[in-house]
Amino acid sequence: MTTINISMPDALRDYVEAKAAQGHYSASEYVRHLIREDQQRNAAQERNLLWDYLAISARQLDEGDTVIACAETILAQGRARRHSASS
Repeated sequence: MTTINISMPDALRDYVEAKAAQGHYSASEYVRHLIREDQQRNAAQERNLLWDYLAISARQLDEGDTVIACAETILAQGRARRHSASS
């Protein structure tokens, strides 16, 4: 396992330590837990984008469209929407 040092203000460190104590684990375990949650959230967002792509493609086929947007284009558009919504 590799070590990473993170600098943070005292108030944030106190918060992390308090949350870790509530969950009965160390500050490192708490941070790893948060990172895993973030990974799962991002994976879910990517799955949702793929479902959007499938729905759009199916609708285009139903409407007789011969040009169907490629998955990468729809994924890029979804990521851009997600980025602008979070800003």
